[in-house]
Amino acid sequence: MPVSGHRRLTLIVLIGLFLRAGVMLSAPERLLDDRDTYIGLATGIAEGRGFSIPGTDQPTAYRPVLYPLVLSIGIRWAPALWIAAINLTAAATTIVLTWLLARRLSFGDRGALVAAGLVAVDPLLVLYAAYPMTETFFTALVALLLVTAFPAGPALTRPRAAVVGALFGLTALSRPSVWAFGGLWAGLSVAHALWTRTRSFDNGSRLPVTNWAIVAGTSLLVVAPWGIRNWMVFGRPILMTTHGGYTILLGNNEAFYKEVVAQPLGTVWDGSQGPGQAAWVDGLHAEMEAAGLETDLERDRFMSRRAWQTIREHPQLFVRASLLRLLRFWNIVPSGPAADAVPTAIRWSVGFGYGVYWLLALAGVWHALRSRDVRWWTLVLLVVSFSLVHTLYWSNARMRAPVMPAVAVLAAWAVDRLVSRRQNGSVSLNANDEAGR
Repeated sequence: MPVSGHRRLTLIVLIGLFLRAGVMLSAPERLLDDRDTYIGLATGIAEGRGFSIPGTDQPTAYRPVLYPLVLSIGIRWAPALWIAAINLTAAATTIVLTWLLARRLSFGDRGALVAAGLVAVDPLLVLYAAYPMTETFFTALVALLLVTAFPAGPALTRPRAAVVGALFGLTALSRPSVWAFGGLWAGLSVAHALWTRTRSFDNGSRLPVTNWAIVAGTSLLVVAPWGIRNWMVFGRPILMTTHGGYTILLGNNEAFYKEVVAQPLGTVWDGSQGPGQAAWVDGLHAEMEAAGLETDLERDRFMSRRAWQTIREHPQLFVRASLLRLLRFWNIVPSGPAADAVPTAIRWSVGFGYGVYWLLALAGVWHALRSRDVRWWTLVLLVVSFSLVHTLYWSNARMRAPVMPAVAVLAAWAVDRLVSRRQNGSVSLNANDEAGR
């Protein structure tokens, strides 16, 4: 890569950091807005109470463990500064890794810089870098996983397969929804290896079937301490969290179906069509307390059973709710109470930008599906797997953050192709003009 290319990448990273730092400084209280309780969990670890319900000594497995562990390192001395440092570092890393991911897929300088630029200025990624949530941190891990799994050399060796497995384990400890991608990815790679009878990717980036045992083994080694801890605490080797029951019930309960799903598209669960989400949550907790459900595991099982009961009793509304969740996952316009503070012109500008972005990404998906390179298929599989997970579980636009580096690469391919065709057309016209003189 020429020096000018490095300078442009550095400029893109600086722009991305400037935008995120600007959002942080415009409303610094966001850095301590602990709506997902990660600060509370990290504080408990730092104070020696272990991974426990904030403010208590009661063990929990309600949230994934990795992000709170990282937060706990500096959460007591300068919480806002430490959160900002982690998220800005993760954001810069993601931008660079997106560029590197595009280069691994044989992009030229222009296409790789476009991919990095899309991640740098993505409004959703910019906004949520200002919150103590897993979006920014987890997205960096996913990007690192993909770059590591797509080597620049001729083969994915067994040592590299072990690194891929370790990285996958870390991503699973950061957000368990990645397990769906892991299973589909392994299935795709093994099926392709068997189908081609070469046990290699067509582009020479070999991941033999036997190497998946290494990936799986190292993944389990990384996740094992979390599972063993939960086995000791709850009597069950939980490798994910006890948050799944609440997440699936939140999007599959009779109140949500009645007040949102059965209403016109765009209706928000704000109490305008019934008691509202807060009233439902209060009622749910009161019901569980009355039933004597105290531990995470008991409550998780209760909520999961209740969700599946609702799904069985209302299959048509479940289908409508699933489509609604998919729309929310890929929503292009800010919505909900938070969007009320956004000027209309900015809101629709963001919507127009995302609309064009999605069209470009779809062109990239078409290229990926026609490609014989399994790495392109893997990018599409990442996007599909997260989309499918959130058609069942609660969904909103921030849930798509981890797939945005892949989406950026897909869209950048389309941009690069369009620019190349236009330049080639201009060259042809100029050549014809010269010939006519």
